[in-house]
Amino acid sequence: MHKIILSIAILTSFIAQSQEVSPYYPAKYVGEKDAGFTSQMTYFDLNFISSNVSDFLMSKMLMTIENTDSSKMVFDGGKLTITYTDRIVQSKAQKLIISYDVVKVNDVYTIRSVKITGDKERLLDFFIVFWETTINFKEPSGNSDVSLNMGQDVVKYYFNKGKPYITVTNSTYKNLEAFKAYFETLKAENK
Repeated sequence: MHKIILSIAILTSFIAQSQEVSPYYPAKYVGEKDAGFTSQMTYFDLNFISSNVSDFLMSKMLMTIENTDSSKMVFDGGKLTITYTDRIVQSKAQKLIISYDVVKVNDVYTIRSVKITGDKERLLDFFIVFWETTINFKEPSGNSDVSLNMGQDVVKYYFNKGKPYITVTNSTYKNLEAFKAYFETLKAENK
């Protein structure tokens, strides 16, 4: 029963799209460019970021939500996994699976880190287009990986011997307690 209520609360909050927690509070959106979907993901409101990513995937990559798994979410956080698939399929549908590691900050589900898996072509497209990078690369022969910074995020593309994945972690806050302390000072300054 609790999981059903939690799932309904999470899905309802996706609709709200009002970002309330961020390292830039009370700013509502922080990206390095004036337009587009690119944004820092970590220590931001889950509802804001997941809606932004969904809008991007639906409009720019022509993907749709296939499945949302909130079974590993509890009251104070957990893991939310959203699976996307190609909306228009000519041969085989390709997938992109985004797993948000979520904690609660100020009663708001907040992203601590992100892992993105799926089909190689979709991962590469997402990495290049979402973060608006000009990196032109192909899989290296060694263990080299590609990384970039977006705000406080460190975004890494791992080739992983043909089974690539992307991770997004925060370079400023190494743990939840450090971010919570900082967020409380931001709230106090903006009263």
